[in-house]
Amino acid sequence: MSKATKTRSPLAQERRIVVAVVPPVDELDLVGPLQVFSAANRLAGKKVYAIEVATSGEGLAFSGESGPLRFLAHGYLKDLDGKFDSALVVCGVGTRLALNRRLSEWLRQAAEKSRRLGAVCVGAFLLAQAGLLDGKKATSHWRYSGELARRYPRVKVESEPVWVRDGNIYTSAGISAGMDLALAWVEEDCGSAVAHEAARELVLFLRRPSSQRQLSVSLASQASEMKAIQELQVWIADNVEKNLSMRHLAERMSMSLRNFERVFTREVGTTPAQYVLHARVESARRQLERTDRGFKQIAAAAGFGTADLMRRAFVRLLGTTPQKYRNQIRSRG
Repeated sequence: MSKATKTRSPLAQERRIVVAVVPPVDELDLVGPLQVFSAANRLAGKKVYAIEVATSGEGLAFSGESGPLRFLAHGYLKDLDGKFDSALVVCGVGTRLALNRRLSEWLRQAAEKSRRLGAVCVGAFLLAQAGLLDGKKATSHWRYSGELARRYPRVKVESEPVWVRDGNIYTSAGISAGMDLALAWVEEDCGSAVAHEAARELVLFLRRPSSQRQLSVSLASQASEMKAIQELQVWIADNVEKNLSMRHLAERMSMSLRNFERVFTREVGTTPAQYVLHARVESARRQLERTDRGFKQIAAAAGFGTADLMRRAFVRLLGTTPQKYRNQIRSRG
């Protein structure tokens, strides 16, 4: 049994989490996860997490990368004593390549002695520098995944997932994905109900599992300048189980069928039919990842009608079947 699962018991004893900052940091990479842990404490009705922000810098006060915000750490990494449950590394684009032997040694000890060690965004570079990602799967922000792979060829870089776990090491795509990683820790510690309520309290559109792509079809296609098309895309995502025929969508937009298909394809970069198919596959993927529903139920909820039609769509778009996809997800956990 892995370190990351052997003490998984909802609402267990207070867990000490050290947030290790290498300033200057990306502000949201730091504040986002802290807000998630704070929400979990409040919703659990008890102090599940004791959070300590410790810096590798020369002073307790440190800056965010954008400039205006200043933060104050509780202490220094080098002065930390006692045991802690988990550690989360946060840095900034400018400090991802910081050469710090003391920091690398601290990270190696943290990986050995703590239950979990995570990194937000380009914090993965610091874990790789310490040798902790050699032979392991890891991710980072999509803009820096190629660089991570080039600099550290022994790391199995996966550029698409929002977060990745390999053993007791977790890496994430950063920015909002740091909150997804924090929610995953909350789910491990407190159960899915508390994690879901924390996501709702933070008004997150979707609590994304590790396999969720950083650039989903919905996000990648929302570059349209037309507000009406953007609103239709959101409506499609919320109503994949309904009749989404081209004629029905055209009527919803008060357009002729021919004009609707032309405008949608021009604005989104794909045909309405292809977009609907991708949206339904994404919906089915989320259900396969987060529920134990049968394939018929999932196919109906995602608007495919039959499990066979869903299977064909998966093979066409993902190169695998729903059964194999679910087995792959479960094998990662």
